[in-house]
Formats: sequence, structure tokens, C-alpha cells
Amino acid sequence: MFFQQKFRILSFLIVISFIGLLINIYNLQILDRENSIISVNQQTLDIVYLPSPRGEIYDVNNIKLASSSLQPHLFLNLRKINDNNQDTYEQYLRYNFPNLETKFIKELFEKNELLVKVINIQELDFDDRQSLSSLDAFEIFDFPIRLYEYENIASHVIGYLGEPSLEDAQTFPLSLNVNIVGKSGLERYYENDLSGEPTQIIFKGSEIEKIVEGSSGKDIKTSLNINLQMIATESLLQGMDLANDKFESREEIRKGAVVVINIQTNEVVSMVSLPDYDPNNFMEGISKRKFNELNIAGAFNNYPIQGQYPPGSVFKVVAYWLAEGENIYPEGLSSRNGRIDCKGSLSFGFNDGSKQVYNDWKEDGHGRVNLGSSIKESCNVYFWDIALKIWREYEGTSAESILQEYARNLGFGETTNIDLPYEASGVVPDRNLFEEWTVSQPERVRPEGWLGGDLMNLIIGQGAITATPIQVANAYRSLISGKLSSPRINVEQKSENEKLLNVSEDFINFLLQDLNSVTNEGGTAHASFSVLGSEVEDVGGKTGTAQNSGDKNNTSWFVGIDSISNPKYVIATVVEEGGSGSAIAAPVTRRVIQSLRGLELTPVKFGEITE
Repeated sequence: MFFQQKFRILSFLIVISFIGLLINIYNLQILDRENSIISVNQQTLDIVYLPSPRGEIYDVNNIKLASSSLQPHLFLNLRKINDNNQDTYEQYLRYNFPNLETKFIKELFEKNELLVKVINIQELDFDDRQSLSSLDAFEIFDFPIRLYEYENIASHVIGYLGEPSLEDAQTFPLSLNVNIVGKSGLERYYENDLSGEPTQIIFKGSEIEKIVEGSSGKDIKTSLNINLQMIATESLLQGMDLANDKFESREEIRKGAVVVINIQTNEVVSMVSLPDYDPNNFMEGISKRKFNELNIAGAFNNYPIQGQYPPGSVFKVVAYWLAEGENIYPEGLSSRNGRIDCKGSLSFGFNDGSKQVYNDWKEDGHGRVNLGSSIKESCNVYFWDIALKIWREYEGTSAESILQEYARNLGFGETTNIDLPYEASGVVPDRNLFEEWTVSQPERVRPEGWLGGDLMNLIIGQGAITATPIQVANAYRSLISGKLSSPRINVEQKSENEKLLNVSEDFINFLLQDLNSVTNEGGTAHASFSVLGSEVEDVGGKTGTAQNSGDKNNTSWFVGIDSISNPKYVIATVVEEGGSGSAIAAPVTRRVIQSLRGLELTPVKFGEITE
């Protein structure tokens, strides 16, 4: 009996203690939650990061392209906001900053952050800033503002900034601290250099304990010439307007690229991609609607390094180099000077059953042509003859892909490793690739796999081959300089993986002379370049008109050389669905060459359809 009474008393005491514990927890978590949080916060240190000014970006003449300036911004210390004063601060912001939307103000107070940025107060005078400082929950800190001096000009090269995505955070973990990261262009490729060290604001509870100043990012000097960039952009726009006026297309022709590279240094002097955008619009956030409009238009694609097109006849220089290097010419010929009779078509027999009659773009043919005049007049038959000879002699052997080897030695089929993100590699098709596609992408190949007809298409830059404008420009630059390397934009970065090519001075001179013939009398681009007068005798290039699948217009290509006697620059121009290369891309390039040679600029005018 005694023990039962003692057990009841003990149980009662345990229950009373447990109830007391629950009451204390309730008071701490519910009734006195705010005081509890304040108490905990006052005992902990927290760090808030503010970005430092990013490194500035300059062109080759030290003209500023992207700058950063520190400007005072109003911040809200949410640890000093409570139920008693929140309405006061909301009303203050609404009254003093009428441009702030009510929804935005409401969301400020709902953020799960210690310090939130409210607005730029650069325009406020000293007295108004002082009145803000007198309010306990307001803080004023300098915040860097990025300015892109030339707006949309060179926007794809420079890039833009935005909030880091999950992928960005994995690549640049420190970007989460400041909630800003380079999203494209040089801003992304050199993010770690440009971003610098952020300023640290160390809080103890709701009060600032210490401020550790950050350091600005590293400046970048580029090889871009902003004046040439503006001229190249203007020229490409004129070419697109011309294409829209002269050719019918399903959609307005508005996509294209111009790339200008220095032959000696392989530095990019100009890189234009259209359509473009103004990176300044992203600094305070862009609407979802506007972002989607730009995305649908293809404005975020950097076409010089991401546009993958059949190169058409500009690819013929690969077979041109192969013919000289391997002494492989059309049947019956043994040198560059030997001629065949081009009647406008090539008839032949294949054991594999592929097409046996190929028609040249010029129905009545080019007459007697050799290697040089086949470039001048862009004769398909001459190059088909070379492909036919390769197939008949080497089908089924490792030498079957000799054309592809020459293409890869010029950088086709892989990225150039230019110092920009998201570069595409293009495609150089061969038997092995077709076998892979038979399994992975059967819709892209016939059941028979790689056939002689595919090689015939490849040698004139058609079929499954795709290349980017930067690859094509770099290939021509490589043949003229005798070395393959990576194009660069940051002048402090050296070109990587330089490789000497097996080209002789005799070959280089021969190539330059034949490219010169393209822009002169009888060449496919003469109509576009005749406006140069006597100056045309020292320039050159190669036209290209690439067929697209379906009902799309042809893609217009031209690769230009600014001087034959002293070549300094290669210019590659592409107008997507722009039609004939000799009619559209050639006159665009001609205008860029006028600028490079210091000549008077004349409008882009329709050349003639020669391919």
C-alpha cells in the first residue's frame, strides 16, 4: 500500500514536470518566439556578400566596352523588421519611391535573407540619403553597376550577367555568394578573373560587426576593334535587308555572322552575330516575356561559334589542298595545270547503286577547267571527279577517308577552342559516323550506310557535313599562314595547340592567286567586288552557296582575304537562308574589306547569282 501511494506521487510529479516543460516550449516557440530568435541572432555571426566591381573590358585600342561603377544603394536589414514597424517601412518606401511596385515592396519583407537590396539611390541628394540612414532598418552600401558602353554591338562576344542557375553554381560556386554570374561570352568564360573578391559584411545579430572590403576583378583587353565591329554589324544588316528584298522565304531573314581574324596572330578582330540583344537590359532583370521573345528569335545563339551549316563551296579549299598534297586530280590528270572538259554534269558508274549523274550549278558547264579555274568558277564537276577517283581507288580501306583527314587537319569537326563558351564542333561525316548514326540516329542515314555519293556531296561541302563560321575562317587562315591554332579574343591569352601544316610557300602563293581570281573578271564574286576599282586586283575570296533541307533557302557564304600581296585578315560571312553566296555574303564581306583597307565605304549591293 505504501509503495502504491509513493508510485502515484512520483507519477504525478513527472506529469507536472512534463506539463511545465511543454509550457516553456510553447512560450519559447510561440509566445516569445520573436524574443527567442533575437536572443539567438545576437549570439551568432553571419556574413552577407556584396559583389565588387567587375573587371572592365576594352577593345584593342583601349576603348572601354564594359565598365563597372560603384553607386549607392538602399538595403533593408530584415532582422530589424518586426510586426510593429513593418507597415511603417512599407509606407515609407511607397511614399518616397513611387516607382517601386507594391508587389515588389511586399516581397522584400518576405525574403528569407538578412539584407535585401531595395533601390539605387544615386540620384538622391545628400540630405535625402541622410534621412534614410536615420531609419534603423535601412542601410546604404555601394553596389557595382555594369554598363555595356555600346549596347548591342559585340553583345555575343562580351556576354551578359544574371542570377546563377544550378548549373552555374556548380561551375562557379562563389557566384552564389553575390547572386550574380556571367551567363555568356567573355563575362562567362573569364568569370573567375572578372568577378574579383566580394565585400563581406559581418553581422552579429542585427548589427554590423565588421566590413571586409573586397577587391575589383581583373580587366581584360580584347583584340576586338569596336569601330570595325560596328561596320561589320551594319554591313550584315544591309545584306539581310537585301536578301529579304530579293529572295522569298518562309520567315524574315535575320540570322547570320561575320568573323574577322588576324592571319598572323589568330586574334579575332571582329565577331558579329545577328540577331543580337542589349546586355544592359539584363542588369535589373528582364521580363519573362521579353526573354522568351529574344530566345525564340535566336538572339542568344552566338552564330559565329554555334551556327552549324553545310559550308558549300567554301569547303572546296580542303579538296584543293588534298589534290596538291596527295597528287590526286581528276582521272587522267597529274598536275594542277591539267584540264578537264566540264559540260555541266558528271556521269559515272558506282557498284553501290548510288546516284550516277551529278549536275553542276552551271547547266551549260564551265568548259576547260584546271584546279585554279575550278576555284575561280566554283566548278563542282572538277571536285566530283576527285571524289570519284578517291572512291574507286580506296573504297573500304583506311585511305577512303583521306578527304576527312585533310578536313580535320584544318580543324573541321572539332571546336577551335576559342576563349568563348558553348562552342559547337560541327560534323565531318565518314563511314564510322554513319554506322554510329544507324544505331543512335537512324533517321539521319540510309540503311545502306556510307556510300560513294556521300563522298561526292562532302567534297563540295554538302550532305551531312556542318561547320561553324569560326571553323571556316580558321581553316583559311591556317592554309595561308601554314599553322593551325586556336583563335583568341583576350590579347593576354596565347593561342593553344599550334600545329604546323604541310604547306609550302608555292602552295600558299598559288592559293592566294586563285582566291584573287574569284573576285576578278570571270570569277563568281566579280560583280560584288567590281566597285573596288583597281583595288580589286589585290583582294580575294571564295563564294559558297549551301543547300538546306526541306523548303529552306540556301545559306549564303563568302570567305574573303583583305590583301593578296600582304594578307592580314580573313573574313568569313554567313547569311542563314540568304540565298546565293556571290549575291549576298560576298558584297557584305566586300564592305568589311573596304574598312580594313581604309577605303570609302559603299552600300551592300546585290551581286549576281553564280552558284
